[in-house]
Amino acid sequence: MNHSRRNLLKAGALTGALVGILPALAESADVAKLAGGASSSLDPQSSTALPPEATNGPWKNLRAVEEKKVFDYHTHSWETPVQGNNYTEEKRMHDLDQWKDYTPELVASMDAHGVAQAALSPAFVTFERYIDSSYKNYPDRFIKMTSMLTDRTKGRMAEVTVEEATEILKGQIQIGCKGVGEGGFFWGPAGKYTVKDLKPFVDVLLEHDMAVLVHSGWAVTGTASNYGHGYATSWHWAEKFGDLMNAYPDLKFILGHTGGAMAIPDGWEAIRLAYSFDNAYCEVSKSPPEIIAAAVKGIGAERVMFGSDFNRPEPKTYGPLNEHYVFQQWWTLNNVARADITEDQRDQILYKTARTILKLPPA
Repeated sequence: MNHSRRNLLKAGALTGALVGILPALAESADVAKLAGGASSSLDPQSSTALPPEATNGPWKNLRAVEEKKVFDYHTHSWETPVQGNNYTEEKRMHDLDQWKDYTPELVASMDAHGVAQAALSPAFVTFERYIDSSYKNYPDRFIKMTSMLTDRTKGRMAEVTVEEATEILKGQIQIGCKGVGEGGFFWGPAGKYTVKDLKPFVDVLLEHDMAVLVHSGWAVTGTASNYGHGYATSWHWAEKFGDLMNAYPDLKFILGHTGGAMAIPDGWEAIRLAYSFDNAYCEVSKSPPEIIAAAVKGIGAERVMFGSDFNRPEPKTYGPLNEHYVFQQWWTLNNVARADITEDQRDQILYKTARTILKLPPA
């Protein structure tokens, strides 16, 4: 073993001792070399120290956390082995199509933050890979969510028809999926289908009373990833979702992130959308406290739920410096704690709404 590799292992071990949930990174060295420049991202990952609010923030005093009842409606567990330092490097890592399973680290984070269960949305790797790993290894901790990225559709999403997508959806419901995960709703290639064309797919969801989690707002991963959502102004995605909500008023749409970490413009655009439709729900991963409070006061805590968008244990190393931590479970828990709402409303957000939507027994 050479000295640089030994030093990398030491750094990873120190980080693990400090944080308790960060993964070993030694196995990622070869992947970083393949990325052609992203290897420099190893330093931030191996030396990151969490801010005080991560370990001693107001989240620790939340009743739902103390009682270990929290339900996280928005999680992922596969990501790249290493990150880039900027969007270009990160996209290069995603383009390699090499992924690491962070499910054990996700479970460790759940244990540390009083999260009893989570809805796990497949992302980056296929639905079948999640079935054979995350869902299989932790059946009591994760609720299965649908995904249109499957062994059957990977590499040919532009060819998938409404009929094929509906068939895939039925199969995933048969093996226990309880909700439509982020990436589980079928939109079809841009411009190919109208909202009305999606009716066969929607009819299956209505038959099973399944809610749809959709991504809303700007996100660092959407810009950086070839699997991401690309750039869209707030009115653009809001209008798109508004058309769907209007066309299918009986289908529950959950606004993932409720616009995200930027209150202006995306957060308030999501609030405006939620205020406009009876079938709109808010999942508040990354949402600032004022957006969480506005959601509760406008549509009621019964239509608001906690999520984190966890997808890897360490902070991001690309994108806005002030948003590197927003995917961590403690981040949104702190924002829920700081929101101007009651503790009973926090309980509703932190686990009761999700359990009702997914038809799970009370905690």
